[in-house]
Amino acid sequence: MVTLMLVQGCKSDEVVTQASDNTEISMMSSPGVTDQAPINALVLDSVKVLIKNIKLNVSAASDDSVNFKTGPFVVKLNLNSSVNLFTTAMIPVGSYDKIKFEIHKIEDGEVGIDTAFSFGGGRYSVVVYGKFNLIPFIYRSTKSAHQKLNFGTQVGVNSQTKSNITLKVQPYTWFWNGSDYMDPFISSNENDIDNNIKASFKAFKDNDRNGLPD
Repeated sequence: MVTLMLVQGCKSDEVVTQASDNTEISMMSSPGVTDQAPINALVLDSVKVLIKNIKLNVSAASDDSVNFKTGPFVVKLNLNSSVNLFTTAMIPVGSYDKIKFEIHKIEDGEVGIDTAFSFGGGRYSVVVYGKFNLIPFIYRSTKSAHQKLNFGTQVGVNSQTKSNITLKVQPYTWFWNGSDYMDPFISSNENDIDNNIKASFKAFKDNDRNGLPD
């Protein structure tokens, strides 16, 4: 299980909270392939995702949404098996049924962002460092993806207490084909890996921050 922390530009990795903030987003991850016996061996050492335009949808009866955080900003996975605070904000009191955000490929003119997302003159949205069968690799995704994730149980926000939303991601499943880990060195696997990245994010109300839906 891994968690995520915010890295704003190239500065601090600390999450700055305000006393007036009424909503938090925490992030966690699980391996997701615990009941299988793969032939290939995969170890992830570091995973970074560039995210932009986090919004919360007001209700199922409306497409209205409120901005939570614009970005773009880097999310770095921590391999410490816990639910970590990711970001906080003050948003209008009400009920929210889904979260929207973009897994964002860096664009020209976006400065102060980790150079891993523009290495060699390329433009990337996800950067993964790991080992495949003990051989070090770096996987870089060039795909952007718009995420719209339903909570299941609506998140109620008020001015007295903080509400928490947990985003859950399964990074090991990015390289999973149903029976084994895909070789990140083979270019024909890239489309399947990128599709797995988009499909691996879940979101739910989690006010006690135990990593389970309330």
